[in-house]
Amino acid sequence: MINLIRAEWLKLSRRPLTWILLSIFLALLVLQVLVQFALLAGMPVQSGVVSAQFEEWRRGILFPGIFATALSHANGLGGFFAVIFAAGAIGSEYSWGTIRTHLARDPARDRYLLAKLATIMIALAVAIVLAVALASLLGLILALPLGAGVSVAPGDLVNLIVSVVRALYVLLPYVLLTAYATLLTRSLLGGVAIGLFYIVAEAGFGALALLQVLGGVWVLIYNLTIGQNINTLTLMNRHAFGLRPETTAPLDLSQLPSPLQATLVIGVYSALFLFLSLHLFRTRDITGPG
Repeated sequence: MINLIRAEWLKLSRRPLTWILLSIFLALLVLQVLVQFALLAGMPVQSGVVSAQFEEWRRGILFPGIFATALSHANGLGGFFAVIFAAGAIGSEYSWGTIRTHLARDPARDRYLLAKLATIMIALAVAIVLAVALASLLGLILALPLGAGVSVAPGDLVNLIVSVVRALYVLLPYVLLTAYATLLTRSLLGGVAIGLFYIVAEAGFGALALLQVLGGVWVLIYNLTIGQNINTLTLMNRHAFGLRPETTAPLDLSQLPSPLQATLVIGVYSALFLFLSLHLFRTRDITGPG
């Protein structure tokens, strides 16, 4: 398995798509932080909700809140990049025909797919760590113009380790859903389309949030969706570093699932998508060019 992961890492590290996605992901993080800094530096102090929003932005680009900003970026826009990356890692094997060559040499399909998925998650973990490191550098640079000191307690570092793992866990069901979609369609584009459609439909359009409006048992159903449980874990990452998005956004914390439920529900979805992917890959003929 280790040798397979090494081989997959070598392939992913040499693909232009990997570096393009990483560059755009990090560039957008820099842009987000700099825009918030520009707004803070160039706008007069306001009152009420506007003042609260500015204070939230200020906490978000200073330590330790800058850690939460990086992790929120990873679980926000980063989810879109994770879907494209996962679909590219798996779907390109079909379009290039390399999957046939590999399985002819080593027919252990489960081991091959697990190694590929593990490598994808390792790459995403590296991307998250790089985002935190880049955000930390920005936090150091911007602290002086904002008249703030740099203070990171040992507890913040412990929280950072836990929060990085939590951020990676949040991406897991989307990666596995995309993997299943890519295997089902035998296509990079198919995997991207289905993975992004789910994220946009659930988070972007808030389609599943309509269940909450219906009340009653529909609220319970809504609280079993991927996105609603992910909201709990991403909010925990922000709270861990002193950010309070509920003070500036219409967010009812009482409606969110508990951390235990969120962890279990995401685990169940991930296990389901992994099972479906392994079963499909194990039992289906490999077709495609090459």
